[in-house]
Amino acid sequence: MSEIKPIAAIALGVLASTATLADTTVSVDDYPVDLAWSGFIRADYGNGNRYAAADGEDRLGVTKALLLLTASTQDLQAILDFGGTALSDSNVVPANGGNNVGIKDAFVVVGADKTSGFSFSAGAQPLLFGLKPNGYPSDSSLQANIDYGADGAFAVSQQAGPALIGTYRFTPDLSMRFGTFDLAESNAVNATTPATNGSKLKDNLFVLLRANHLGGSGFYGTVGAERIYVGASGALVGSSSGPVVDTGKAIYSAGAGFKQSLFDVSVEYIHLDKAITHTRSDERYVRAHAEVHPAVDWTAYADYSKGEELGASTYRIGGNWQFRRHLGLTVEYSKDTFTATDGLYSGSTSIVGAAGAVIGSVPVYGAVRAPNIQSIDARLTFTF
Repeated sequence: MSEIKPIAAIALGVLASTATLADTTVSVDDYPVDLAWSGFIRADYGNGNRYAAADGEDRLGVTKALLLLTASTQDLQAILDFGGTALSDSNVVPANGGNNVGIKDAFVVVGADKTSGFSFSAGAQPLLFGLKPNGYPSDSSLQANIDYGADGAFAVSQQAGPALIGTYRFTPDLSMRFGTFDLAESNAVNATTPATNGSKLKDNLFVLLRANHLGGSGFYGTVGAERIYVGASGALVGSSSGPVVDTGKAIYSAGAGFKQSLFDVSVEYIHLDKAITHTRSDERYVRAHAEVHPAVDWTAYADYSKGEELGASTYRIGGNWQFRRHLGLTVEYSKDTFTATDGLYSGSTSIVGAAGAVIGSVPVYGAVRAPNIQSIDARLTFTF
C-alpha cells in the first residue's frame, strides 16, 4: 500500500479530532449515510534470537494500530482505514515497520448488504485468497506463518492492493470470489534484468470458491486459483535455466477445516510456480492450525507451516485471555527451523549492468539464517 501523503496526514488529523462522530448518521443529498469508527492498538514485547543482537535480542513497540472508518448508505459501503507501526527493532524494513503511518485500505463495495447474488468492490483492498487470509490486521498468530511471508516466503494469504473484485453468493454459506488486480514491476523476485512489458490486469487474476457449514455441519473449505505477474528474474545459482520475463504464473490453493464452539482445526495446501518464488522446483506451502476454547474468554492455539523449497518450518504455540471487554492478552512461543539441502540459503544471484559488468547481488529466496530462530512474544490488544 502507498505511504500516507501530506494531504492524507492532514485528513487523518481532522478525522481523529472528529472521532465523536463514531456510529452516527449524516445526510448527503437527502440520503442518510451511516458512519462508524472501529479499530485496535497492539502493544507487543518479544524476546529471543529472532531479534537482532544489536537490539539486545528483544523488541518493544506497537506492531500494528488501525483506525477504520466505514460509511454505508443503501447497498453501498466505503471502507477507509489508517494503520501505523512503531517498533524498537532495527531489522524492521522501513517501508513496513519502524515508525510509519499509512492508508492501508480504501475501497467501495456495491451490494454490501446482500446475502445472495452479486456484489462488487473496487479500490485498494485485500484479495482474501486462501483458507485463512486477511488484510492489514495480519496473521492469526503473533509471528507470521509461511503463507503470510515468514522467512522470506511469498505472502499468499496477505495479498492486497488496487483491485476489482466480484463476489457471487449462491447462498449465505456458499460464495465465489473473483477478480483482477495490478502490480508494480517491483513484484519481480530477485530481478536481474528490467521488465519490458510490465504488469497488466490480464496477468493478475484469481478465483476462490468458499463454503461454510457444509451439509449443515461445522465443515468449511476453499478451492482457489490465481495468476500473478512475475517480472524479470535471473537464473538460480548453479542452474543453467534462463530468466523468466514478464509472465503471469499460477498459484493454487485448497484447504478444509472443521469448527465447533469449542475448537477449530484446519489444513491448507498452496502450490506456487517456481518463477514466483525463484526456486528450482515449484514451491509447496502447508499450513495447519488448531485452536480450542476451554472456557469463556480463553483460547489456546497451535500452528504449523512449511515451505518445501524454502526449507523453512514454523511452529507457533500460544494462548489468549480476553480479560476485559476491550482488552486481551496473547502470549506465544514461536520457533522457525531451516534446512539448506537445496542450497537456497548458500548463494546469491549476480545483478548484471547494461555493459555486462556485475554491479551487485541479491540472496536466493531468503537470507542466510541460523539453523533455528525462536522467541517468546506477548501482546496487549485494545479494540474499539
